[in-house]
Amino acid sequence: MTDTTRLSASRRRLLQGAAGAALAGGLAAPALAQGGQRVARVWGEPGPYGGVFVQGMNEWAQRANANIRFEVEQIPWDGVTVKLTTDLAARRPPALISVESPIAYQLAAEGLLEPVEDVNNAIRARERLVDGFTLEQFGAWKGVQYAVPVHHQPCLLVVQKDMVDELGLGDPAGWNWDQLANAARTITERKQGLAGYTMALGRNLCADYHITQFIWQAGGLTWDPADNFKTVFDSPATVEALDYIRRLHAYMPRAAIEFSFLQVVDQHVTGRTGMSAYWGRTMGRAAEEAPAIFQNMEYYLNPAHPRTGMRWSWTDINGWIIPRRDNPFIRETKEAVAYVSNSVEWMVRYSQSLMPNVGPVFKDVATAPAMLAHPFYQSKKRTLDVIFTESVPHACNTGLELKKGVNPLAGIAHGRSVWAQAVQRMLLNNETPKAAAEWGHRQFEGIRRDNQRLVAG
Repeated sequence: MTDTTRLSASRRRLLQGAAGAALAGGLAAPALAQGGQRVARVWGEPGPYGGVFVQGMNEWAQRANANIRFEVEQIPWDGVTVKLTTDLAARRPPALISVESPIAYQLAAEGLLEPVEDVNNAIRARERLVDGFTLEQFGAWKGVQYAVPVHHQPCLLVVQKDMVDELGLGDPAGWNWDQLANAARTITERKQGLAGYTMALGRNLCADYHITQFIWQAGGLTWDPADNFKTVFDSPATVEALDYIRRLHAYMPRAAIEFSFLQVVDQHVTGRTGMSAYWGRTMGRAAEEAPAIFQNMEYYLNPAHPRTGMRWSWTDINGWIIPRRDNPFIRETKEAVAYVSNSVEWMVRYSQSLMPNVGPVFKDVATAPAMLAHPFYQSKKRTLDVIFTESVPHACNTGLELKKGVNPLAGIAHGRSVWAQAVQRMLLNNETPKAAAEWGHRQFEGIRRDNQRLVAG
């Protein structure tokens, strides 16, 4: 029995029995506690924004006299599934979790989540979503909504525009893969001590994100939802993308092979690279620590693949999900989430808690005067428009590759770094891109085989 099989069997045991009755209609009144104030745990990903949302939830609790206090706990991006399985076994799940959509898809397919159509109806989520997003992208499975939208974060091309202009490299907004590689080579050759381009290549989640967006741009997939979730990683598109990463690697820092999230940001904010792949946090850090870097920093859509024209970006499409079994706070949690989500003021605070890393997903929040009053809109409006709006049609992740269908297998693979290991085999073991793709294909086929129950029928 493989580790995956053991974990899957454990999950199946956890799913036995009823998870509690669904709300009969609309949002029910909060259930009042008997005795002392109860504490409901909320899992948020690393960052201050989860804490801001929980502050809003506690405002609801005070106004509703709900005799409950919500407390935020930070959980690593790739640690949700294992910790949830452990806490379910102990019959003490969190009341609420902020997750990226691949994890939401998986947990929904496992039967672990409470449907949230009532919450999404109460906040008019479908009508309010930023153009280009759908409710299904945040965490739906078989036509049922299991996630309440909260934010998005696209991984884009970050450029020191003064350097690009000085070297006569043209407008990055119109670049394709070849022009990106030429720019990386030129910066490396003409700017002593600088890397031309930086991405994560360590055995970690950040590398998975960076690598997969190149695969999608070339037209590749890991699994094909349209063909019974067939494993299709070993394809000409994947081989082409891996070969292109090998080409770019010559213009990256030597230590890129061990880089994860923070190392990529550090490389850019300290002025050691001309370009990088990252989310909005690089700009936020530069504004705080390196004003000269910030002044000349701009974000662009990812360069287009020369043949497909695709500019896909790995996008954290985040939503709130509610564990169903042994969760005594379902009604209160739904009320509190609806309260905060309906408040433009609270949602502006949420987005501005880590600008411009946490993109608003509701139009009334994105266009609110308080949102537009942030200083970045005075100094970096073009870049904010790219991050918050122009990137949305190109939003992609492993749970919805090329927007060809929801795939809960992506949640199982989340954090296993198979994509990253495939690239490392090419760069460290000197395997060919084709051999690396074949190795990755075998690993992904094993995940599919061990978790076939999630996608059967």
